[in-house]
Amino acid sequence: MEVVQQMSPLSMGWCINCHRQTEVNFNDTYYSAYEDYHKEMKDGDRTKVTVEDIGGLECQKCHY
Repeated sequence: MEVVQQMSPLSMGWCINCHRQTEVNFNDTYYSAYEDYHKEMKDGDRTKVTVEDIGGLECQKCHY
């Protein structure tokens, strides 16, 4: 049997930092509702969209 190790702390801070840094993949049709972000990126008003931008820091997303 293999030994399993926890490589990350899995704390709330660790999760939130990941959500702040992870860029959103707009090629997925799920995100088609975020057309404003697409326009802002196309117009040069925004360089990226993170999970934080689309509500990824809302506690109930993980703690429901």
